[in-house]
Amino acid sequence: MVDDLRRLCASHGFQEVALHVDDGASGGIRNRPAFKGWLADALEGNADVLAAWHVDRLSREGLNVAATILDVIEGKDPETGQVVRPPVRLIGYDDRLDSADGEGFRLNFVIKAELARAELSRMKSRAQARVRRMRKEKRNVGGLVPYGYQKALRGEHELEHDPVSAPLLQEAVARVIDGTSISSIARDFNQTGVLSPRDHAAMRDTGKPRRDKETGEPLPPQEWTDQTLRRMLTNPVLLGYLTVDRIIVKENGSPVMRGKPLISEDDWAALQDAITGARKPKTRKAPDALLSAAAHCPHCGEVLHFNWMVKRDRKQDYKYYRCSGRSRKGNGCEAGSVRAEQLESAVEFVFLAKMGDLDVMKKMYVPGDDTATLLSEVEERLKELREDRQAGLYRGEQGTAEFRQMYSELESRREELESLPSRPEGWKYVPTGKTYRQLWEGADIPAKQGLIRDSGMKIFAAMNPDEKPEDVRQYWDTLAATEGNRYQVELEPKDTGGSRIWVIWHGDMAARIQEKIR
Repeated sequence: MVDDLRRLCASHGFQEVALHVDDGASGGIRNRPAFKGWLADALEGNADVLAAWHVDRLSREGLNVAATILDVIEGKDPETGQVVRPPVRLIGYDDRLDSADGEGFRLNFVIKAELARAELSRMKSRAQARVRRMRKEKRNVGGLVPYGYQKALRGEHELEHDPVSAPLLQEAVARVIDGTSISSIARDFNQTGVLSPRDHAAMRDTGKPRRDKETGEPLPPQEWTDQTLRRMLTNPVLLGYLTVDRIIVKENGSPVMRGKPLISEDDWAALQDAITGARKPKTRKAPDALLSAAAHCPHCGEVLHFNWMVKRDRKQDYKYYRCSGRSRKGNGCEAGSVRAEQLESAVEFVFLAKMGDLDVMKKMYVPGDDTATLLSEVEERLKELREDRQAGLYRGEQGTAEFRQMYSELESRREELESLPSRPEGWKYVPTGKTYRQLWEGADIPAKQGLIRDSGMKIFAAMNPDEKPEDVRQYWDTLAATEGNRYQVELEPKDTGGSRIWVIWHGDMAARIQEKIR
């Protein structure tokens, strides 16, 4: 499709300024990032022409979204229907649509949009009927073959053991029962080059690595994570059962079998006890943490996750922040954990010291004044007159005189309005009458999290690195190039009990802090 559209642009002499591709997203979803970006190029004046392979690639919601697209290409405000920006041209490849064709385009566009909606409805009905039929027949409704299995060519079951992945999964089961953590097994699989489930499936079924759907280029291998392995080890498909949403499908009270069990019932029970029992003695549900999703690792940039470990034998608990890249994403980061009390105390001190006396600002929408609205209406009327003239209206001497009279009056009105002060619509920040310190005092943890988030603080923390890590340096340099205003506080290990902390602001907040210091 991309090649088709580029040939279309070349044949019309268009220059490509942006490419938006929906990778697997259904046309029945209107808030797809690529679709919204495609419309934004017209709304923001980045493109004069919008090209699409077919209407059903844009949307399958029929008139609902078709109206939105028509407003965009005609330059109209969706609320008022007034023309507020230059129109753009919409041209299609497969459906031969072209908004330059006038009224005929609108009719064809709406018809094709409704046909796309109807086709989606039929597709959903067929898919639902297929699922109902397969469930009634106690058959699998689709999806990837479970790791450890492959499709059976013969025999009484749908699946048989995969000679490569089954032993690996059985080894993981035995190690967890013996007390090995799931995260360490995931790391071992990554270090020894064990293919992830998707990569293994691709090599098993095609003999080639996974490839990008659009470009056909090989994709980088996926890594094992503890979540991936944990989902496998807690899924009853290990026992060969047919499941729907991890629920065992039964017939006459007995589980429906898809394949020969990978492990025994006794090993399944021991495995679940090991997984749940290993976690309960040392941890419990963590309380709200002040810096959840706010603090980042200075080495790899991933979010620091709050952990709460309870050691009952010592009657002690440990609260700390740990890089999520180490365990959850397996990126090999070796950053040390930071004690929660030290990090939270240091961030609170810096927050109140730098921002405590600043007013909390509230974002408010300011509508445009009547002058701007009236000017837009005059511009629209002038455009309508020109279009009527081009369409052959106002013929003859009398018609010409009437046209010139009306046009002259509107031009005079436009000049009059343009000489008056005009305030466009937009957003502005206004003081709330409260300082950050006043709102902080007495606030609970979720409220304090909101204040930190709204302030735009970026927090990096790790155990005593020898020098400023590359991720902090890159973030600081990026702000210099894109934001202009930036402000940083760096706390030394001697002040924080062994960890180094960076707190960085940018934009308006950085400017306000710098102004206060002056």
